[in-house]
Amino acid sequence: MKGNSQNMSPTPPVTAKGPAQPRGANALPPPPLETICAALKINTLTIDWLAGDGSDRCYYRISSSDLKNTQVLMQLSGSDAEALKKGGYDWIRIAEILDHYRIPVPRVAAQLPDHAALIIEDYGDRMLEGQVFGYAALKDWDPVFKLYQGCMEILSRFLAIPQNPESVWCQRQFDEERFVWELNFFMHKYGVPVAGFELSAQEEGLLQKDIAALSAFLAARSRFFVHRDFHSRNVMVHEGKLALLDFQDARLGPPSYDLVSLCFDSYVPFSASQRIRLLENALAVFERDHGKSLTTLVREEWKPMLLQRQLKAIGSFGFLTLDKNRGDYLKYVVPAVATLVDQDVGDDRWPFLSRTLLQRLREKVQQNF
Repeated sequence: MKGNSQNMSPTPPVTAKGPAQPRGANALPPPPLETICAALKINTLTIDWLAGDGSDRCYYRISSSDLKNTQVLMQLSGSDAEALKKGGYDWIRIAEILDHYRIPVPRVAAQLPDHAALIIEDYGDRMLEGQVFGYAALKDWDPVFKLYQGCMEILSRFLAIPQNPESVWCQRQFDEERFVWELNFFMHKYGVPVAGFELSAQEEGLLQKDIAALSAFLAARSRFFVHRDFHSRNVMVHEGKLALLDFQDARLGPPSYDLVSLCFDSYVPFSASQRIRLLENALAVFERDHGKSLTTLVREEWKPMLLQRQLKAIGSFGFLTLDKNRGDYLKYVVPAVATLVDQDVGDDRWPFLSRTLLQRLREKVQQNF
């Protein structure tokens, strides 16, 4: 399309070409293309829609002969859009913290608060997930483990970020209430509507007792920086280097939270032994950087954390499939359940949740998939 050059004088006329329509019923259109040109101080651009994942945000790639590198436009909505307009969008705040601690994240090129959009560095299309599948097909795992070693270094840097009451991530945490909500979310979005669980009043009482006990155990350890969604679809591989995405919900959490999220990620086809290898590699890095006391803490909590994290993830797979209509996320339930079974997360402190309910879940998965 041709841009209106009247507001761009005395620069040359704007030439901008955009997508016919972003795909998907809920896709968000980008700002006027002339506005994007003005924000980047360029005269020509092409903008292309990028496929997303489970996010409510929408992404576009900006190309221009006036730019050294392509950029990505992040189109926001709802509370994110309001926060950007008020100058307090958490993505920007968290990105600044991570950059300060040498954790690679996209830098902001321009803000368009009146149009609910950010323009950020482009780290390409190569997610860590795709790299894993590519090397797995070749049965060449060494490059995969090298990439994951880089992730472990990033995890260790997370744990070194000091608490600051003024930092947004320290103003929210995985407390008991949050963990309880997430475990009930599993029941509401997967256990009942998909698995068809029907609990007696006595069983419901046992379940809630276990949920409370597990939540209290984990919440007592919520003292560390947690990305909250650290998995192979939120790590980009660009020119051999890693960069993180989707970190805007960072908060205080247990030190094993991001670790189990990465090592037991349902999106990638690791065997049980490979997952443990990743875990042990990370623990070695943690001990090197933080000493034995932290490593001991992680060893004590990673299985309870895995139980909570995977049940929440399974609830999200149901939510994204049935409520949000984002595609078939239910196919990831099988590997998620497999990680819980393989790692024997049964625990006498929460026996109904970790044994009885998990066994029923396993039986339902075997029947339905």
